[in-house]
Amino acid sequence: MTFNRYICFRAILESIGAIACMLMALIGNNLLGVIVAAIAALLWIGGEVWGMTAFRRQNPRRDELSDMHQSAAMQFALVSLVGILVIVGFIYTTLNLIDRSIVHIIPPMLLPALAMCALAISDIRYLWLEHDTGTGGDDED
Repeated sequence: MTFNRYICFRAILESIGAIACMLMALIGNNLLGVIVAAIAALLWIGGEVWGMTAFRRQNPRRDELSDMHQSAAMQFALVSLVGILVIVGFIYTTLNLIDRSIVHIIPPMLLPALAMCALAISDIRYLWLEHDTGTGGDDED
């Protein structure tokens, strides 16, 4: 398995975790959401441990272009997450100012859902940048 394929699997798993957290936030089905999010988190942790041991020894990714792509992807995800959090905060603040009889509370599972979504965005952006450069090698998928 190549590093880029591992990042792709990780992005899919992070997307599933984000969807599970979003279901808990929107639908309120906490038990099903917790089970799916816990399974996704355990698989993600196991994949991270496996990735750190396997790729550090067999196929190290220490070229400057890949490092720049990882940095750009993380910055993109951070800016996206901050922007979404500002929009969500503004919406709920506005709702509370418009209708003072009902207190609108941000669902607690919305923040983990956005965090998992930011991780998935970062991985997808990294794969997009790696694909656009067409560097070749055994990591090109």
